[in-house]
Amino acid sequence: MGILYLGYVLLILTSLVGNSLLINIIRTRHFLKTATNRLILNQACADLIATLTSMTAMFSDSLFIREWFGGMNGLVTCRVVVWLYFLPPFCSVWTLTAIAIDRYFGVARPLRSSPISRHIRFVIMGLWIWTIGSATGIEVMVHLAFIGRHVFCVIDYLHVKMNAGNIIALCLLLLNFLIPLLAMTVLYSIVCYRLWSRDPPGEGANHDQRQIEVIKTAKKVTRMMIVVVVLFVLCWCPFHVFVSLYSLHKITLPYPALKFIVWLSNAYSAINPLVYFSFNSSFKQEIKVLFGKCCRKPKCCT
Repeated sequence: MGILYLGYVLLILTSLVGNSLLINIIRTRHFLKTATNRLILNQACADLIATLTSMTAMFSDSLFIREWFGGMNGLVTCRVVVWLYFLPPFCSVWTLTAIAIDRYFGVARPLRSSPISRHIRFVIMGLWIWTIGSATGIEVMVHLAFIGRHVFCVIDYLHVKMNAGNIIALCLLLLNFLIPLLAMTVLYSIVCYRLWSRDPPGEGANHDQRQIEVIKTAKKVTRMMIVVVVLFVLCWCPFHVFVSLYSLHKITLPYPALKFIVWLSNAYSAINPLVYFSFNSSFKQEIKVLFGKCCRKPKCCT
């Protein structure tokens, strides 16, 4: 378990630094304030929430259960904390879906303005409203458990009663993963087909260099976003499969395996900014500028 705790320290540090740098770069560079980059900034904010809530909570020895305090205040604060745990993944997956829609209009419908770009502020606001509402629905599976004189805040997947509230909660958990995943699969399949399966209209001797560069950039951005989506699926799919089967009493896993599944889901928040810095030349250049300023000697010392 010591290796896993060390892994969490690395994740927290990487996520804090990476996402903070990403937010700073997009906020302070006007030429980077595109619709896609604003959505990437939105996702980085969600990743920071995950870092400061669920990642730090995983240093305790118990999963899905924490020692708490009783009374109505205890129940309310317990549910608020659990609610915060589910905000980042819900926000991330719908943000990725919004980016996929924007990429679809940019590549497959270039003559039509993307609704994402036209209404980016309302899109981000809508994402958070949906995320907050969906995460609130999960709270029905949260309760206080009294063991002797101790009170615990419990996310109880194992003893989920199949009543209307719990069924809705499980459906929200799964639909906030499966529907966006299906939508992104369809959209990026169309985008890839348009970009790679045939030559763009007019390509050849008369096709100017600027159009060629636009197509190359579109391919780079699409590759980057597909990598981000694949990583999201790899990191979060085991968690969703576990919760589904565990709730239906179809699976039991040893504690270290459960701890690793949760660690893997949290790892996405740390890996995400690294992907953007690796694939996006503008982000990469701005990182070099920032570190160049930090490493530059003060004039008084020269």
